[in-house]
Amino acid sequence: MKNPRIEKPAATLIAAATLLAGMGLPPAALAADGTTPNPSASASGTGTADKDQTNTATTWTLMGVTLTADDKGTLTLPDGQTTPAFDKRPDNASVQGSDGTTIPLTLADTAEEHPDLGVTTGTGTLTTEAKDGHPAVRVPATWTTGTKTTLSDGTPFTLKDGAWEASYGRTLTLKDDNEPPVRNIGLSDGSKHEITWGEPTLHDGKVIREGTASGEIGGQKWQATLTAERDTDHTGLTQAVTAARQAYDQGAGEYTAASLENLADAIEQADELDRTGATDEAMDAMRDRLAEAVGNLDTITWKTDGTTLSHEKGQGYDGKAPDTADTAPGDTVALTSNDPTLGKLGSITIPRIQNDDPATLTDEDLGVARATGTAHYKGTTPNGNRTATWSQDYSYTLGKRVEATGPDGKAIGFTTGNGYLSATVTASLDQTNRPKDADVTIDGKTVHITWSDQVRTTATDTTTTYTRQGRVEGDIKVAGTDRTQHWIVYVSASRTEGHVAGLSLIQRKADGTTSRHDIDGFDPARHEYTVTMPADAVADQYTLGHTSAAGDKADVSEGTPIAPTLGANASRILKTTLNGVTYTVTVDFQKAKPTPSNPHARLTGLYVDLTGKTGKGALIDGWDPDVLDYTIRIGANDPGAYILPEAPSGVTVKAGDVTRSGYATTQYWTATAADGQSRTYSVTVIRDHGTPTAEEAFKPGAAKDTDGQTPAASRDDTTLVSHGYLLDGEYHAVKDTDYTIPEGGTFAYASRQGQTVQVSESKVRGMTWKYTLNILAPDGVTLANPAPAFTVTYLTRATHEVAITSIIVDGRAIDGFDPSKHEYTAQVDNIDHWTVTADFDKSTGMGVTIHKDRDKATITATSADGLTKATYTLKVSEKPLTLNRAGTDGATVEGLAHTGADTASMISVVAVLLAAGVACLAAGLTRRLHRGKRGDARTDGDVTGSQDAE
Repeated sequence: MKNPRIEKPAATLIAAATLLAGMGLPPAALAADGTTPNPSASASGTGTADKDQTNTATTWTLMGVTLTADDKGTLTLPDGQTTPAFDKRPDNASVQGSDGTTIPLTLADTAEEHPDLGVTTGTGTLTTEAKDGHPAVRVPATWTTGTKTTLSDGTPFTLKDGAWEASYGRTLTLKDDNEPPVRNIGLSDGSKHEITWGEPTLHDGKVIREGTASGEIGGQKWQATLTAERDTDHTGLTQAVTAARQAYDQGAGEYTAASLENLADAIEQADELDRTGATDEAMDAMRDRLAEAVGNLDTITWKTDGTTLSHEKGQGYDGKAPDTADTAPGDTVALTSNDPTLGKLGSITIPRIQNDDPATLTDEDLGVARATGTAHYKGTTPNGNRTATWSQDYSYTLGKRVEATGPDGKAIGFTTGNGYLSATVTASLDQTNRPKDADVTIDGKTVHITWSDQVRTTATDTTTTYTRQGRVEGDIKVAGTDRTQHWIVYVSASRTEGHVAGLSLIQRKADGTTSRHDIDGFDPARHEYTVTMPADAVADQYTLGHTSAAGDKADVSEGTPIAPTLGANASRILKTTLNGVTYTVTVDFQKAKPTPSNPHARLTGLYVDLTGKTGKGALIDGWDPDVLDYTIRIGANDPGAYILPEAPSGVTVKAGDVTRSGYATTQYWTATAADGQSRTYSVTVIRDHGTPTAEEAFKPGAAKDTDGQTPAASRDDTTLVSHGYLLDGEYHAVKDTDYTIPEGGTFAYASRQGQTVQVSESKVRGMTWKYTLNILAPDGVTLANPAPAFTVTYLTRATHEVAITSIIVDGRAIDGFDPSKHEYTAQVDNIDHWTVTADFDKSTGMGVTIHKDRDKATITATSADGLTKATYTLKVSEKPLTLNRAGTDGATVEGLAHTGADTASMISVVAVLLAAGVACLAAGLTRRLHRGKRGDARTDGDVTGSQDAE
């Protein structure tokens, strides 16, 4: 039989090990043969046994302790013996039977406690009821679990109010910015836990922050505390607060409410910060904030009209206006503060002091007085009842300027001195040294000027100036005051004439072209001169011009125009009065020289009848068949000249062109020989006249300055405002420098204030004048260079006239002539032999040229001013044959009546100079009658005149 104690079934051994493991104890070591080292009981857990096994009593053990049964059979611990403590709560413990069976136990009557953080100890009873043949069990049990936990530095936890608490064993050091040195705390079990830090606090010169960390271990709550601190010095901030508070306390009434409120806010914030554990940086920033608030304290100011009153801390306010007022001072002055809480929205008024100094009155201008002085004001400001004073210089005018104008129509400027107002104005003298245009008006009334009889003369090399002095004075009241002003106006009238430096002859042809000829050898002391012009210039018009020794700076004084007269051989005797001296220039004309060329076309004579008849007169003076040009002078009232050219046999003569200029007319004839040689003869008839033409008599008015008040751009400004002309009292500015002035107008200009302008004028031609303005700038030094010059042509009805009054063909005026109609037709006896002329108003000075072709004439009229022209055309045709026309076989009409004998043919051309010049009167034409075609051997001459040929 096998020993059951040694040879236990393997299952039993495994069950025993399982029981021990379930109790948290190490299983009993097995012997080498597989038995337990200390078997206390042996029983079959199943009630069966190996057939070879011997039945024995079962023993029960727990934690290596053999249990014993009490008197009730309940297994329990032997007296005085305990079981080892379990290492965890024995909720699944069991009793191990020696037979390998187990009895599961129930833990009851438990009680646990925590002697240390992380450690749990407990007591209870392991029990089970008897059943299934197993005994009941009741065994006391104890257990301990966990490991004691401390802070990482070994600081233990203590239980307080049900929670474990520990304080870190040392005080940490805060950073300068009050940030904690650590963010986590460690436990002895190696775990890390986040620290929650409280706000910095200030205590006993230290900045302190408390930190806590908490958690739970095995159901035990714990909390650890830490302290971090650093030393701090609030002295600087405290002192800054004290200084700021002192500034605030002393600022009432001195600084604006807004800036004081800003400082108060800063002090309050600094106080709060001073009671905290603020960082040094925060305290530095707060000190800066306080300093800024103190620095930004805005001193209360008061100003008026942009000027701030001066002020010393703790004192009042005082100021004076920087500029002098140009109006009367008011009763109060408004002051405005930079603090809107003062007064009425920051504004107050202070009154003018009583019994302030009165204004001082002085004369300013005629009718105007000036009040000057200083106004003083005094009052109290609402910021501390401080005194505010203000003073204002003033200078303003009283009354209204009385209108006063001088001879030039400009306002008179008065100056003060010696207790009265005075002014000096200038006027002009006429050529007799009488004042002209010298009126002075005061308050719209012309006042009488008392003139000195003395004429003062000042001469230079180029000019002579004549001056007379006048004076007018009176009294006038200043409106609105009791002040009476005495005024005196001194008038200096003068004229400056340039010495005559030269004479010139101005020549104008019938077509309006002009030329100027200087007269050689001029001497002011010599008053008579002779000029010789070419023979073909005898029909032109002539006037005299002159130059001034002063150039453009002073004109020569011209007298009343003198009509030209005729001298011997149609010479012109021209006179002009300059500076009171009359100069005479005789214009002679060269005698026409013989022309030997084309001798076959010689005429046999030119016959002149001055009786007004159309017969053959006397042979023209100085006749020479080779002299082609002749001049005849007739009186102002003579009827005219009848001129009859006579040609030899074989020579044909035809009336040609006509030129008329004023009182001179030239008629041309063309003589043609059978071999084609030709000559042109001319006769100029000049009529004497005692009345000057409109051109000769015209003299423009004096130039006028229409401004003088427009400010100059600078002291050296020599530019005019404008130039133009005055017409009916109205000024018209013109941009061009060469322009026309309507009838009745005079050259004018507009100068600038302070400029001195001297005008020089000279006649250029006809109706054209040149004005040169010498302009002295307001600085009295700068002279315009070059002096501006303007060329103007004056328009008058007469000198602008170009209309002719009639067209005369073969001595008879055309019926139905109308100056506005420019094309005409007429019939003549012989289309190769007819004359034409035109009449016009010679007093205008206009000219007429007539160009004649075989059956056509072109008449051109040119105005005396040379600006306008009018052209008329005449177309002629032959009259039908008449009974009284000589002819052969009674069928051919043969030109004009025959007047000669033998083989000489005489062509009569009458040039009758009516009123103004040559007018060719119609006369009988004679010619030989030849058989054959008309014109085969024609030697007829043209006739011009005012009646038919007989």
